[in-house]
Amino acid sequence: DDDDDIDDIDGRTSSSSSNTERRSEKHPHEKIVFYTHSLCPYAHRVRLCLDELHLLREEGGKVDIVDVDLSNKPKFFLDMTNGRGVVPLIEFSETGELVSESLRINERLWEEYYSDDDSSSLTSSSSSSSPSSYEDAKRFANACDQKFVSLGLQAIGGGWSFDTTRNERTLERFEREIWEIDALIEKHNDDDNSNTKRKVFLFGGDRASLADVAIYPFAERFELALQHFQGYTLGNVEYYHPPSPPSSSSSSSSSKHHQQPRHFQKWLKTMQTQPSSLRCAVKNQDALLKSWSRTKRLDYFDYETADFINP
Repeated sequence: DDDDDIDDIDGRTSSSSSNTERRSEKHPHEKIVFYTHSLCPYAHRVRLCLDELHLLREEGGKVDIVDVDLSNKPKFFLDMTNGRGVVPLIEFSETGELVSESLRINERLWEEYYSDDDSSSLTSSSSSSSPSSYEDAKRFANACDQKFVSLGLQAIGGGWSFDTTRNERTLERFEREIWEIDALIEKHNDDDNSNTKRKVFLFGGDRASLADVAIYPFAERFELALQHFQGYTLGNVEYYHPPSPPSSSSSSSSSKHHQQPRHFQKWLKTMQTQPSSLRCAVKNQDALLKSWSRTKRLDYFDYETADFINP
């Protein structure tokens, strides 16, 4: 239920200052109010970001979570959003400032609450949280809705609906994107097959980046839906394999060629077992699948009351 950023709501604006200091230092007692729906993938992005930044685990509670029933939106929320009623939305309680749109929210949270003394948190670099590596992760996140997310939605059925029949051309395009992500992961991570417990993130490091939390909520749903409705396993490609390296290539180059996007597979397993992912996972997957099968829609929660505990 993501939407464009909400501007000029009762004199409050969602634009951010270009020279802001981290709000955790500037306003140590300020609360964030997070308006969400636990089944919405866009809101899921923000939930992961808040958790990875430790804002959900601070003593005293930095974040107040307000669950919004999108099928029966409360009047206060409609009034607050000029009738739009979209999630995710955060409110900085000290100023009343509202920020919407999941990717914008996550960038803002990073800019204001990132802590230099936790150099691995949400960084996109294996060695530091340099401005350039952060910009790389931000660029990837900002592009993913038009690439990975769009292609995945087409693969499950088009739009937000499900189809039980495979569209092989659509799946081929989706697999090409998965191979691109696989190459990105390989570039930023050491290729150590002996360490099966090593975590793998899109831009390296030992914690999730803005890029990881941008695509994982959709990858999680695509994996479940494609397996349930089409018998297709995300990350196990069937329709597109990149060309093999030329026979004249060096042995080291040839050895890196693989028939499956194993780096993407490792990334998916890493994100599935992240504590932040486990904390907001659907509690009854069978019930979710029954609701998906009955409604044939990923966004069925927009039309009937449901949440991650009772999907």
